[in-house]
Amino acid sequence: MKPKLNGILRIEKQRVKEAKLIREKSIDDAVRLSKGPSRDSMDYHALWYGEGYEVGVGKPGKETVTKNTINPNVNDMWPFIRKGTTFEAKSATFEDIFYELEHLGTRSKYSLELLGCLLVRSAFMLDHEVVNGNVGYVPPEIVVKEILKDITSMFNVPLRVFLQYLDVIALNEDVKYQRRLNSKGKAYAKAAGRQNNLLTCAHLVAVLLGKTSIVSFATGFAKKRGVSPLDTKDFAGCFPLLDIDKGEAKIIEKETEI
Repeated sequence: MKPKLNGILRIEKQRVKEAKLIREKSIDDAVRLSKGPSRDSMDYHALWYGEGYEVGVGKPGKETVTKNTINPNVNDMWPFIRKGTTFEAKSATFEDIFYELEHLGTRSKYSLELLGCLLVRSAFMLDHEVVNGNVGYVPPEIVVKEILKDITSMFNVPLRVFLQYLDVIALNEDVKYQRRLNSKGKAYAKAAGRQNNLLTCAHLVAVLLGKTSIVSFATGFAKKRGVSPLDTKDFAGCFPLLDIDKGEAKIIEKETEI
C-alpha cells in the first residue's frame, strides 16, 4: 500500500503555489459570512455535511468580545459540530486534539503517520477544492479508508467529521491572523493561522512516532508563543510518504512567506 500512497500524498511545488489562491479565497469567503448581533445570538453557517453531522462556524466568535480596543479580533468565529439540532458541547482545544492524536498512536503507528501526512498537506491546503464557488476539504479517500481500518472515531465523532472539524478550526485561525494587523501595525507572517496550527499537530505526531524529540516540540512552544510547527526541512524525515526532499522543502518554505 505504501508505494501507492506515496503518489497520492506527495507534496508538489506547483500544487503548493496553486493552493495559495485557494487559501486566500477561503479566508475572504469566511470573513464575508454574516454574523449575529451577539454571542448569544450567533449566525450559524454549515460548511460541510456528512454522516449525519454538520461542521461549520458560528459568528461572532468569543474573541470578538474583548477589552483590546486597539487590535480587536473582529473576525473570530466559533467552529462547531452539530448533529440535528444538538451542538457538540465542548470546543476542541490543543490539549483535546493532542490527546486524540496520542490515543491514535497507541492503536496504530501506521494510521498515525497517515494522519500526520494529512495534517501537513492540509496546512498548505493541498487537498482543498473549489466546487460551485465554495472551498471544501477533500482528503484522499484511500488514505481516510486506511486510517478507518484502525480507528473510526476521534473526539467522540466519526473520523471524517473530526477531520472536517480540524479544518474549520484551522480556517478560523487563518481568519483571525490573516485579515488584521498585529499590535505593531504590521501583517502577520503567512505561517500564522492555519499553517502554524496544523503543523503543530503534525509536530506532535512526529514526536509520537519517534521521528523527532519532545524537546524540540516543547522548545517550539516557548519560542513561538503557543505553537510549535514542524519545520519544513523536517517533513521528509518525519513523514517519508510525503515524498519531498530538502531542496523541495526550501522552495515550498519560500512559497509560503509573505
